[in-house]
Amino acid sequence: MKLNIRNKLAIFAALLIFAPLALSALAFVVIVSGTIDGNARRDIEKDARLADRILRSRQQTLREVAQATAQAVAAENLIDSAAAPTGALSASGNPAQVAQQSQASGQKKLNQLLQQRVESSGVDFLAILNTKGQVLVRSAGSGDSSFGDNPLFIKAKNAAESNQPDALLRAVVAGAVNETPDLLRDFGLGEQFSRNTVSQVGLTLEGIAPVVSGNRALGYIVAGQLINNAPQDENRPLPALTREVKQTLYRDLQDVSVTLVLSKDKKVISASDPRALGVAIQSPLADDKPTAVNNTLLGGDYKTAFAPIKEPSDITIIGYVGVGVRESYFSQVFNTTLLIIAIVTGVSLVLGIGIAFYLSQLLTKPILQLTEAANRISLGELDEPIVVATGDEIGELGESLERMRISLKQAIERLRSRR
Repeated sequence: MKLNIRNKLAIFAALLIFAPLALSALAFVVIVSGTIDGNARRDIEKDARLADRILRSRQQTLREVAQATAQAVAAENLIDSAAAPTGALSASGNPAQVAQQSQASGQKKLNQLLQQRVESSGVDFLAILNTKGQVLVRSAGSGDSSFGDNPLFIKAKNAAESNQPDALLRAVVAGAVNETPDLLRDFGLGEQFSRNTVSQVGLTLEGIAPVVSGNRALGYIVAGQLINNAPQDENRPLPALTREVKQTLYRDLQDVSVTLVLSKDKKVISASDPRALGVAIQSPLADDKPTAVNNTLLGGDYKTAFAPIKEPSDITIIGYVGVGVRESYFSQVFNTTLLIIAIVTGVSLVLGIGIAFYLSQLLTKPILQLTEAANRISLGELDEPIVVATGDEIGELGESLERMRISLKQAIERLRSRR
């Protein structure tokens, strides 16, 4: 197909518009893609840091529960009343009988107090310890388990027995520890721990406070919550950590988000979606701060970030708390942006082609007029004036053709007059 100058100009102008527009759109897509991915990584890492703050706030809650319980026990002198008295005589002169009655009364009061505190606070267990860490009374269960080797108890005991002026205040501590299955079973938590056995220990958040009499600690109160397989029941006074994190951070993203707690070997021991329990996280995790990484969870790709959970020494990592959002959520943002770019580019291209075609018509109209004039001259039609007032070279060419028309017409008239 033969193209006239008008079509050639229109195509050339369209190419001049399309090429930079397409390159600009492509560059913009690349920039937007990188920006969305960078923002997604920063948002996920920020959410993981917030999850870590929620965990620390949970530890503070357990610390307050332990401290309030310790104050209640101290106020009623229940540790002393629970122990068998010495040298007391009943009316019948039987000290053993007096001791039994006093101990039974004290144990009953302690049991009632601990059970009431567990129900009102929502913690998984409360226990009263002697100064060696042995359990005197527990809120549930039975056994001879001891907290003597518990790093958090050791920290509280060392603080209480120090010579510092605020020793007893410093003995009120909280943190995360790994408890043995035997201890958890003694507190009636064996079923929860073994529901999905992916760890040999139970990651537990605990708060410990001394029961104070004067300037010394008579014993200690420990309040704890087991993280492993924590029920996602919304009616609990103290909901599962993973549930609280999700409700706080992802209230509007329930279907595309998940919150997780990992054991130290990076297996999921608690999750807002129980289907994730037992999944092993394959990507490397940072030891100091949350870093966004991609992982496969719940049958899809997630952008995740995890904050380390450390023992009271703040050195040894015993787990991770983290968050994840489906990649498809961020893809939707990118696809929406891409659609907007495509629409803007398409509209710009159509307008550009339209403008190019209009300009080509405007520019080629004088040329077409000159072509028609030249054709008329070649056919001997010299009566119609040639008027092309463009003010540029085409206009000058039109003036030249007009002079040529006049000259030819005059020459022909002279020839005719000589005959």
